[in-house]
Formats: sequence, C-alpha cells, structure tokens
Amino acid sequence: MLGGADTITAEEMNRQEIALRRLGAAVQGLLWSDAQQSGDLIAKACAVDSSLCSPFGNNTLAVKVVDGNAVLLLCTPGNKRALVEDIACTPTPDFKAWAEGNAPCEFTLSDQTIRDACR
Repeated sequence: MLGGADTITAEEMNRQEIALRRLGAAVQGLLWSDAQQSGDLIAKACAVDSSLCSPFGNNTLAVKVVDGNAVLLLCTPGNKRALVEDIACTPTPDFKAWAEGNAPCEFTLSDQTIRDACR
C-alpha cells in the first residue's frame, strides 16, 4: 500500500510497477494457455502464486482483456485514483497515471492501442 492517502513517491510506484508487471505476466500466461479464460483472472493468477498480489495492499486491481491480451489497472484504495495502467505484453508500464495527477480509476488505453502494442 502507498504511504499516505495523497503521498505517492516515485520509489513506491517503482515497486508497484514491478509487481504489476509480474502479475500482468501471470495473467497473460493464463490467457495464452487458454484464450477462453473467464472469471477473475487476477484471483486465478494469485491462487497459483499468492506473492503476486501481496505487494498491492489495499490498492485495487482490475483487468481488461482485448483480443486475448491483458491490461491491468492499479488504483488507490476505494478506486479514488488511477496509479498505473499496463498492457501485459509490453515491457514497461503504459500509462503512469500517478505522475499525471488525479486521474480517475478507469481504463484509458483504447482497444486499438492495445492491439497495436501486442502485435
């Protein structure tokens, strides 16, 4: 979990981004093994390796799937603010919302952006 409600440091976010990349790889692996995966993909990935979800504390996680590609969204507790949006097939986080101010906790990357990134 992050420091205070409004305190977000680059160091803390770097740790969160690394953890989100690991979780994203696991979720993407589930999709690659079975493109018809349904239900809570984050819970399924964390059931295989519980250490994948522990770094996030009370922050919230969401996943969106576009043409078999996972996009993860990390937000502050209560979905008050977006922190990071990450396309699992790319090597670095795709939108560092925490650095942009108070972005709402919602997916922002278009389906076409996701498709293009995962070609």
